[in-house]
Amino acid sequence: MNKHFPFFTYSSFGSLKFNLFISFFLISLLVFIGCKPKDFEEPKISLEAYQIEEGFELEVATSEPFIEAPVTMSFDNTGRMWVVEMKGYMQNLEGTGDDMPNGTITILEDLDNDGVTDHSKIFMDSLILPRAIAHVYGGLLYAEPPNLWFVDIKNDKPKNRVLVDSLYSDGGNVEHQPNGLMMHIDNWIYSAKSNFRYKKDHGKWLKEPTSFRGQWGISMDNFGRLYYNNNSTQLIGDYVLPNTTIKNAHYTPKSTLNNVLTPSQRVFPLHPTSVNRGYEKGVLDKDSLLVNVTSACGPLIYRGDQFSKAYIENAFVCAPEANLIKRNVLTFKADQVTGEQAIPNTEFIASTDEGFRPVNLFNGPDGNMYIVDMHRGIIQDKAFLTPYLHKHYANKKLDTIIGMGRILRVVNKTNNSKEAIKIDQLSISELVDLLNHPNGWLRDRAQQLLIYKKNNSAIPLLKKIMSNEENPIAQVHALHTLNGLKALNFETLEKLLASNSKSSTISHAVVLLEQFAALKHMPSALKLVKKLIEKNDPEIDLYIATSLGGWIKL
Repeated sequence: MNKHFPFFTYSSFGSLKFNLFISFFLISLLVFIGCKPKDFEEPKISLEAYQIEEGFELEVATSEPFIEAPVTMSFDNTGRMWVVEMKGYMQNLEGTGDDMPNGTITILEDLDNDGVTDHSKIFMDSLILPRAIAHVYGGLLYAEPPNLWFVDIKNDKPKNRVLVDSLYSDGGNVEHQPNGLMMHIDNWIYSAKSNFRYKKDHGKWLKEPTSFRGQWGISMDNFGRLYYNNNSTQLIGDYVLPNTTIKNAHYTPKSTLNNVLTPSQRVFPLHPTSVNRGYEKGVLDKDSLLVNVTSACGPLIYRGDQFSKAYIENAFVCAPEANLIKRNVLTFKADQVTGEQAIPNTEFIASTDEGFRPVNLFNGPDGNMYIVDMHRGIIQDKAFLTPYLHKHYANKKLDTIIGMGRILRVVNKTNNSKEAIKIDQLSISELVDLLNHPNGWLRDRAQQLLIYKKNNSAIPLLKKIMSNEENPIAQVHALHTLNGLKALNFETLEKLLASNSKSSTISHAVVLLEQFAALKHMPSALKLVKKLIEKNDPEIDLYIATSLGGWIKL
């Protein structure tokens, strides 16, 4: 008799067959269970030290021991979180070990669908200070200084690695290197702290100049304007669509790009703040509270569908040095955007937990907002760490807050949904329908997938959406999807420009029309422009003025 399996005996051929069957069944069951184990118990993290604006709740989507020192994330087409862990950053007060290949890209899963991670797997490890990822073209784009790489994904493993750019983040301090990798509505990928954009076309990676933007983090609104910031300015942005006003190599526009959108940089922390040069006059107030932001990063324009209308296209900004997140209400005009603190003297989220270090914000496929909390005591790089702040860190033992990390989710109390559409399972017609969805994450990813799949059955469906003048956001997505599929032509744009579509749709169509500048189209284009000018719409006039170059050269 086998001691481990006492039911396995040799008394008869029949019982042998039966016992073999039972053994095989149990082994198969163990293998099946072992395929998707819970790595750890679901995180139980107290959020009592956190205050959030009325009407909202803060939830822990994942935390240590699943992740450590997260700096950015991306959702895949099944709704899973992929997190970049910069474990080598400031592990101690001396900043030693930052050259160790201990960075990872981790896939986080919620197998029981309760909104909390219960399983993780390493997609890629042995990275040195990785800083950006994006799910694009059926694979993963990621930045490990100085290189920008692209890999295919097969069975959650990287395959066929391709070097996109060997100079993506060449040189510079870790706090001042390109990051972001955001796919824009125009089908180009933009970064913060960079003046280049990227696109894959017919299997070839393209790199071309764009405006230099910000320091850490990048976002866009529904129209396509880009937003970013630097450590001392909470929100900066462009008044116009990217690459529309920089076509003249001999002229650098000053009024349309890199505009400070928030006239006040005030922050309202809940406790005395440890920051660099806190000894200088005006940095701290009489109660040792930080006065103005010093480490602004990770801006987000909320484009989800779970918050009320008053929050749509609000700008949220991380201030990790003060353990808080700001909210600004944006006001849009034809050629200008401005931002204002949503509630005077009050932050959207603020905490007395000095380990709370929000460094990036993202819209989610479920329509909620996600916070990348590095959750580290030291967030000032050694290159800029003053003796003053070094002493503060040491006295507070903030250097002991290490080996941690969290992704937090902001949900609406009255509309608390964590359900996400598994976009990878949708048909072409269903993907096209998503361009009408109120959740910007779903619209963006549907556009990307339609272009990647290159299925011509989408073309008539996209043209139908483009004719719906009541949904300009969907029209704009349809326009750029057709353009990405190489299915846009002069005649289609001509018809759209002659319609009663909103100025936002017309503006995008004017920008796209320039690529079809040709003598044969000149008479029709001239008539269109005259009609558009008669509308006396300042937004349309702006894009006509910036899109005439291709026609003037004829």
